Amino acid sequence: MSLGLYFMRVKCLLRNMEGIFWCYIFPIILSTCLYLGVSKLGAVEEFETIKIAYVVGEAQTELSKEAGTAVSQEQAELSHEVGTAVGHNELLSVMKAAKLSEDKYMFDITLCSSKEAVDLLEKGDIEAYIIGGDRPELFIKENGLNETIVKSFVDSYMQKQITIKNILVSNPEALNNGLIDDLIGQTDFVDISDKHKKPDNIIIYFYAILAYTCIFASNWGLEEVINIEADQSMRGARISASPVSKMRLFACNMLASYTCHIISVILLFLYMKFVLNVKFGDELAYLIAICLAGSLTGLLMGASIGFWIKKKPAIKEAIIIAFSLGCSFLSGMMAVEIKYYVTEKFPLLAYINPVNLITDAMYSLYYFDGHNRYFINLMLLMLMAAVFTVASYFGIRRRNHDSI
Repeated sequence: MSLGLYFMRVKCLLRNMEGIFWCYIFPIILSTCLYLGVSKLGAVEEFETIKIAYVVGEAQTELSKEAGTAVSQEQAELSHEVGTAVGHNELLSVMKAAKLSEDKYMFDITLCSSKEAVDLLEKGDIEAYIIGGDRPELFIKENGLNETIVKSFVDSYMQKQITIKNILVSNPEALNNGLIDDLIGQTDFVDISDKHKKPDNIIIYFYAILAYTCIFASNWGLEEVINIEADQSMRGARISASPVSKMRLFACNMLASYTCHIISVILLFLYMKFVLNVKFGDELAYLIAICLAGSLTGLLMGASIGFWIKKKPAIKEAIIIAFSLGCSFLSGMMAVEIKYYVTEKFPLLAYINPVNLITDAMYSLYYFDGHNRYFINLMLLMLMAAVFTVASYFGIRRRNHDSI
């Protein structure tokens, strides 16, 4: 009989279009709007391949004219060795090998004459062109990020070339010990560090939406109370006159509500992870567990409010909505700075806020290596659920209505 009551209540809940919208559809819309609005704020800037032209063997400047003084025979021989080792077109080879990432090269190089390079630059087909030689020359049309990158790259190459010459003057054997490869063998020029263990304020917003959806179960808990209370609804009056145990019916209805609601939370989580590509980390089992606990706490909280506040159903609903939104605000759903402020200035308020406990447990999984903070939040949440369970139990026992 209890199983039949459970499945019957599940059917009723799934046919409630208003409840389905606010529990299933609205959180998805909210998370989508959040994703479109703030998801790119913390993203690492992605560099694109820079198009340049390279002119080989034109307008070269002699190394001997660099200092304006005569060089010794030994230095001249070393300079010749460097020119042979590095090569007049070594810059071209280094630029061809330079990468932004494993599968993306830093430069898209076109080999051409100087006249063709000028035409390409004027048309905007390239960002700059280089005339190779002992002292490469760089030509650009306007200042910009890509032009600055090219200039910095060429300057770095020239500095390393001078460093090689200075080292060979004092230690000629360094050429045979991998000096060239050590100084100009670098190919990766963009370092994007792993942000998995660094604070990410954007993800707190998604955690807050998940937590708010969990606590939204309080509306379903309140509805179950209204449906069995004779002084709250016509359905409650009919149920009170039925031979079914009110305690058993309430337990079946609450289990049905919990089942339907936790499905909505899991669907939201899957949508965030696989559609919005929110980085929740690797502790997914722990994250689902805190969602289960949060949904249970919200459901029992709504039932407790329904039993112990002697007001009309509309007033009870307004109290639950205000409480849920207030807790969400303090947990950082509207402004993440509020969460940090409350935690620092009013730590007790943070520990009695169920939405904050959920978001903090989720964030601890993302940010910390251990699970101590996670289990503290989980235990506090389960303690709240136990208190609400006891309150609901005594609340349903104290309500008796005479049949007239």
